[in-house]
Amino acid sequence: MMQGSAQGLAFIGFAVLGLFQFAAVMAGLQAWTSLPWVIAVLLALFIAYIPLVGTIVGMYGAVAAWHWSWILSAGLFFGPLAVFVMLAFGAGILGKSSNR
Repeated sequence: MMQGSAQGLAFIGFAVLGLFQFAAVMAGLQAWTSLPWVIAVLLALFIAYIPLVGTIVGMYGAVAAWHWSWILSAGLFFGPLAVFVMLAFGAGILGKSSNR
């Protein structure tokens, strides 16, 4: 039961994070090109899934449109990666110590 709850919570967290990242990409396109929001949404659907381009445009959107700092906008895109690396590292350490 607890595993299903954790998976559901993780799914919701990823969905919310993805929506924020998509909104940042859309805001970046609007701030950079002054496109109408409808066109920015359509372009953001493609640009958000191009790894490096989507990240750069999204970070620019968080800074230019939302007035976030560069550090905070980098956290929006690279924070989850840092958390997963720390969890994997911690799990590796716990796995090695339990095998002794």
